[in-house]
Amino acid sequence: MDPFSPLHYLQNPIWVFDVDNKKILWANDKSLPLWEAASIDELLDRDLGQDMSAAAGATLLEYQHAFKSNKTIKTWWRFNPKKITKNMLCLFSGIPLDDGRIAMLVEVIADESSLRRDLAFSDCSNLALLFNDVGRFISANDAFASHFTDKLSDLSEFIGDTDIAQKWLKDAKKNNHFKCSRLCWTGQRHHWFDIEAKWLSDNSQLLLQLVNVTKDKEKLNQEKYNADHDYLTGLMNRRGVSAALKASHHHLSHYSLLFLDLDGFKLVNDSYGHAAGDKLLRAVAIRLLNIVKDRGLVARFGGDEFIIQIEKRNYTTLAYFANQIIETLNRPFHIKDIGELSISCSIGTSNYPDDANNFDTLVTQADMAMHRAKQRGRNCYYPFLQEMADALYRKMTLRHHLSQAIENNDFELYYQPIIDLNTQQLKGFEALIRWYDESLGQVSPAEFIPLAEETGQIVPLGLWILHSACQQLAYWTQHYQQPFIISINLSRAQLQPTLAQTIEQMIFQYNINPSLLALEITESAMLQDYCETKPCLDALAAMGIELYLDDFGTGYSSLSQLHDLPISTVKLDQSFVQGEHTSSKVIIEATKAICEKLNLKIVAEGVETRAQLDYINQCGFDYCQGYFFSKPMPVDELEQKYFHPKLINILA
Repeated sequence: MDPFSPLHYLQNPIWVFDVDNKKILWANDKSLPLWEAASIDELLDRDLGQDMSAAAGATLLEYQHAFKSNKTIKTWWRFNPKKITKNMLCLFSGIPLDDGRIAMLVEVIADESSLRRDLAFSDCSNLALLFNDVGRFISANDAFASHFTDKLSDLSEFIGDTDIAQKWLKDAKKNNHFKCSRLCWTGQRHHWFDIEAKWLSDNSQLLLQLVNVTKDKEKLNQEKYNADHDYLTGLMNRRGVSAALKASHHHLSHYSLLFLDLDGFKLVNDSYGHAAGDKLLRAVAIRLLNIVKDRGLVARFGGDEFIIQIEKRNYTTLAYFANQIIETLNRPFHIKDIGELSISCSIGTSNYPDDANNFDTLVTQADMAMHRAKQRGRNCYYPFLQEMADALYRKMTLRHHLSQAIENNDFELYYQPIIDLNTQQLKGFEALIRWYDESLGQVSPAEFIPLAEETGQIVPLGLWILHSACQQLAYWTQHYQQPFIISINLSRAQLQPTLAQTIEQMIFQYNINPSLLALEITESAMLQDYCETKPCLDALAAMGIELYLDDFGTGYSSLSQLHDLPISTVKLDQSFVQGEHTSSKVIIEATKAICEKLNLKIVAEGVETRAQLDYINQCGFDYCQGYFFSKPMPVDELEQKYFHPKLINILA
């Protein structure tokens, strides 16, 4: 009776192998083609121990020990029946024999033809090496020998370190087994292996069962390289340079960090396309590498921004090194299919550890300094100063508080009188916004208005000012019956096509005379995007609203455009009124002459002394305002001083 008859029902090739005697005890018909056998009897007569390496034999004995614990092993197995190499994915398990021993049941799950996608793995597993108790090489199984070599001399050659080889032998003898991963020499090249080491105490031998994970390691290394490098330029990216510097801070001496931003790069992209921009970035990277060489690190931080790290011992002065970079990038770049392109760069610098002791802070500081370089005219470098960080923190705090203040209407309008010099009486008031914050205190408009313009918050803030001033004008007109004008400052961002319609709705809502409303706009705001601005100004003037040209003399007036704008009044900037140089008087007199020829009224701002008042009177100015008459005041103070049944002579 066949003791293995239940195995006939399995559909895969299967056989029972006597590990001790190296013979097959039983096999089904499907096994014959795999073993290149003509019959079952012929297969059972074979002595498989003749061609079996010592390493393979040791591996099978280890499997046999595992079977005693009812373990199964799934792995690729390479064998060579009649010198024909076969690669099979097999399931190994134990099967008891009548004499009490355990044989090995081998079931073939798949072969090369049916599992091609996993074939690569078959080259990586079922590798085995056998060494004696002093580390001399004994044997490699067929899988290892066919892929690599069977000519190793000893364990230290394989793992590349004599001391580690001795430690492995010692650990294996003590603990019977251990696992690790290591880059090893196979006789031809280095490969990464996952290694399971087992001490065969019966024979005093070390068995290494190996899985070749080189491809996995190379893939991981490539993925890590890709994650740490910029695909376009090949430089390290933000993550790569950050990791490199963070990992080595404790080894580095003092170094400088340079943050570069290309000036005019957007124009290149807009003019020639992003492909040209990419070529330019690659060319910039090459020049930066040529400058830095092996003295430091170069990284592309993102977009057209680059970072250079260089130790202080590798340059004479930071200013000289930064200017070297600027001069190098100032030279024209020859871009294929386009020709020569010229750019410049702005550089900010920070120093480790003087300015900060961590990479992220150093980058932030150098970035601040780079923006200061741009403000200073570009194509230059600027070092980080602590005041920049203080200013940035103040700006961030202001921005947050400003958003809350706009939401809560935490503002107040003050009003400064404008005096009619001909009648020496009150002409009207300029509405000026004031903001008191509980934690910041009184915040100057010179600080928060530019921030509101930068962030776009000026639009809702300006709308609040318009509503508040119109509402106040309506109240004063109704209660005091004294005609005067309120002037309101407008930002360039407010000069939108819908502005005239918005103000018209306010005039209707508060029932005010549009001729008592004046809008003050700086000359730079009026003349910037002149073709878009003029229709808005014309629509406002057509409603009967007066338009004032504010801060005259500080912008870039074009007299031809000035003549064409629907303005009624020019406000001369206070810097000229308060100036003591002869040139200031020349500008005052010239401005008066221009306005007289253009039939424009003129207001002198910032009058603070009797001498200044006398001079502008002598020049024939129409109006003035300044601390000589009154500082800006809140509504209640202003009403007490100026509103009564009969206006007094302001200049008396």
